[in-house]
Amino acid sequence: MKLGHIVEYVAFQTTAFLVMLLPLSGARWLGRNLGAFVFDFTGYRKEVTLGNLRRAFPEKSDDEIAQIARGAYKNVGITLFEILWYPRMSREQVSESMHFDHPDVVRNAYKKGKGLLILTAHFGNWELLGGCLVVEFGFPVAGIARTQANRLVDRSLNERRLRFGNKVIPMETSLREVMRALRAGEAVGIVADQAAPKENVQIEFFGTKLPTHQGPSVFSLKMGSPLVAVFSVRRPDGSYDAYVEEVPSADLKEYNDENVTELTRRHVKITEDFIRRFPDQWMWMHKRWKHVPPESDRTRKNS
Repeated sequence: MKLGHIVEYVAFQTTAFLVMLLPLSGARWLGRNLGAFVFDFTGYRKEVTLGNLRRAFPEKSDDEIAQIARGAYKNVGITLFEILWYPRMSREQVSESMHFDHPDVVRNAYKKGKGLLILTAHFGNWELLGGCLVVEFGFPVAGIARTQANRLVDRSLNERRLRFGNKVIPMETSLREVMRALRAGEAVGIVADQAAPKENVQIEFFGTKLPTHQGPSVFSLKMGSPLVAVFSVRRPDGSYDAYVEEVPSADLKEYNDENVTELTRRHVKITEDFIRRFPDQWMWMHKRWKHVPPESDRTRKNS
């Protein structure tokens, strides 16, 4: 075990302990202000964030872009501190924290018995969403998660994810484990909004064709599993609205490259639509456009 990892783990656990001494509202307040501080004074990923926003919203002014970016940093700060506070959450608090607009879409898709793919993004609080799905619907969701380099921190994060009966599928073994879970009629959660390798299929996202992961569509069409998008959007009181939408696939009966690409296009469009509606809820710090040139052929309009 590296000394640096031990130091990181001690820092993580100490911060979590101090955060859990606060009421949940205090933890959220602290996270919000930490996010604003990081944006205003540290410059961490600031140019990446602003560059992504300029690509996505060429019609917006610099002030509008900065306002969305600052809101995104606040959202990430709140999300982080909610995750740290999560061990104190009761089932009742978890249930009250997420309001699903169309819960029957999830229930009916799961009842088909062909497994269920729940698609989300780094949006609102995607980590809390996993626990809320278990409490709301009564079945565990196996979430695909990247294993952290620091195994001690990774273990602590997974303890939080597993608290209400969820499962974790390490990204390194996800193919085999996802297929097994879907065959067994289980639910699998996928956060599918990060950059894919250059060789992946190009799908339009905010007006630019980008390499895009096709895993959700491959699993859905190969296994016959419904693909349901769920996005959590934070309310002013700190709770969340969870918007549910099944990705249409009834006309894509065969598993082939063309249908996989079309289903991918559909779920990417749904994700983009929600980001457009609630832009400060998405994690713009990712290098989503890293495989395209810095200079886009789109003209930015300042107002």
